[in-house]
Amino acid sequence: MTNDFLKAFGLTIRDQIIMKNSVEIKGLGTFKAEHTSQQQERKGDGKLVMLPPKDSIEFKADMGE
Repeated sequence: MTNDFLKAFGLTIRDQIIMKNSVEIKGLGTFKAEHTSQQQERKGDGKLVMLPPKDSIEFKADMGE
């Protein structure tokens, strides 16, 4: 595989994740967007901090069914 192909492949996966679509690659696994809502966290000094919502990418490996 060439670098140009790998870059285009990565951009395609990224674009699909941005559109909230999952991407399944047979033999490798599935990429999908995961949203985490705003949360509160108490620090060691007792202060309460608000954590902003965030999106991340979850990957589940294909275990060869």
